[in-house]
Amino acid sequence: MIVRNVEPDDIYTVIDLEYQNFEYPYPPEIINFLFESYRDTFLVVEKDMDIIGFVIGIIQKKEGHILVIAIRDDYKRRGIGTILMKKLIEVYQKKGITKLKLEVRISNVAAISMYKNLGFKITNRLKHYYENGEDGLLLRRDKI
Repeated sequence: MIVRNVEPDDIYTVIDLEYQNFEYPYPPEIINFLFESYRDTFLVVEKDMDIIGFVIGIIQKKEGHILVIAIRDDYKRRGIGTILMKKLIEVYQKKGITKLKLEVRISNVAAISMYKNLGFKITNRLKHYYENGEDGLLLRRDKI
């Protein structure tokens, strides 16, 4: 299994994973924009030449913002999300970014647990944050 920066040939698979994982996925145009603008913090994990997950982060005001992480269904709950997150955190560290944030659905217990294990703390509840009206949580990690 290898974690690497996204490449042009990966985009269709990334878009497929986005649509498989989320009820309200980022449209392909947004994925393409993120690919063009944030290649350093757009990572994929590959096993046996197949993309099985990805994470996209951006940098805003000297803070890392993790936008999305998705893992193929048959590889979920195997620590792959943690591997991707640790690699992204490493990339941010090399860029001198010391603060991170992300949003997560309040119902996504597995993701919240993973983020807490990676040192993120819940700092705010975001009322009706998601398209379907579900609340979100804002998590932050300082001094990475």
